[in-house]
Amino acid sequence: MKNKFTELEARELERQLAHPSGKTGIEVGKNMNETNIGMTLNSIEFLELKNENSVLELGHGNCGHLGRLLDSAKGITYFGLEVSETMWIEAKNTNADKQAEFQLYDGETIPYADNFFDRALAVNTIYFWSNPGKLLNEIERLLRPGGICVLTYGDKEFMQKLPFVGQKFTLFDKNDIEKLVGKTGMRIVEFKDETEHVKSKTGEAVERNYTMVKLSRL
Repeated sequence: MKNKFTELEARELERQLAHPSGKTGIEVGKNMNETNIGMTLNSIEFLELKNENSVLELGHGNCGHLGRLLDSAKGITYFGLEVSETMWIEAKNTNADKQAEFQLYDGETIPYADNFFDRALAVNTIYFWSNPGKLLNEIERLLRPGGICVLTYGDKEFMQKLPFVGQKFTLFDKNDIEKLVGKTGMRIVEFKDETEHVKSKTGEAVERNYTMVKLSRL
């Protein structure tokens, strides 16, 4: 793998995964949508969407999955937040025919009122949160009582083997998640482990192990 993928290429890919930008960022966004679609669809199912739910997604990328999310129940209202202007523009362009609201944000403060959402979702983005404790408290604030949040992430042991995973990534295992959530007013409902065979960001076939954790606001 290392012979095909130089250190310089690995660091550029890492930078783009953390914050896609420009023409390269658009291509990285397309690749992320393709390679993460299984994780994303499983996460949507794990979210237990109900009719008329309002849903917040953090780090939606180009949001090529939005149609399937909206079809999961009747009357879903969707709100997406991104730190990447490139992905924000791509998501709006990709989903111009759908009812959705996309906003840029600073990655720490969520620009919505308390008790605004029934559901929240973040797939493959927690590694790049600058302040995960603060952002989890923000999610707690905006969820209605009984609201559900699903966080999905590649397992630490698997992620450590990937050549593009460097200092911009903060990796997590279940103990790390339990410590984070323990400092909030949410509780862990369930961990769910999954394995899938996908093409990695470097173009090679890999067996990816990932975890979905379902949180509920008390």
